[in-house]
Amino acid sequence: MSNDDTKTTIYLSPSVRRALKRRVIDTDQTMSEYVDRAIANAIAEDLEDIEAIEARRNEPSESLEGFLKAIKQDGLV
Repeated sequence: MSNDDTKTTIYLSPSVRRALKRRVIDTDQTMSEYVDRAIANAIAEDLEDIEAIEARRNEPSESLEGFLKAIKQDGLV
């Protein structure tokens, strides 16, 4: 933990807390370290998804009905 860290209270269900306690023991981390890394990874994944959506924003789209019709015609469904 660094001096720049901010204390935050989170509420976990008992089962999640038990699983977290087991996980931090197995990985030799503190709960704070584990939760901080998990949240950072989740945010990074969200940002990757947003970037992919933005990169494809101007591509032509196809309706679900059209897509299903095409794969049925191809014998895939």
